Amino acid sequence: MGRASVVLVALGVGCCGSEPDRPFTEFIVAVGEERFVLRASDPETIRLGHENIRGAISVFPIGPLRRGDGGFNTPWSWHLDPDRVRFTEVAIEVCDGAPSYVEEHVDEYAQIGYCPWGGRVVGVRP
Repeated sequence: MGRASVVLVALGVGCCGSEPDRPFTEFIVAVGEERFVLRASDPETIRLGHENIRGAISVFPIGPLRRGDGGFNTPWSWHLDPDRVRFTEVAIEVCDGAPSYVEEHVDEYAQIGYCPWGGRVVGVRP
């Protein structure tokens, strides 16, 4: 393969039919003594997460729960959907729980979502 061919191949990678990766922020959320990582891609959710860290607002995460750690929420076998997670001030009790409780009941939370009432953003993962 000549040099011109290599350049053309390199330029063609990812050019067609693929969206660039959406920017995201990974927040560390404390629920009592336990922690989990929340990845958010929605700009408003990211803004509210930063305000929560500063103490400007008191909100907690809510969103669909997915199986697997998502590549960012180890050691848990679940994660909140990065594109659909939001912050809220109120939610129904059925989706509340500590991360370890969610771990034991992943199938149930995968159906109803997760909303840890006591969850507060305590940092941003670099």
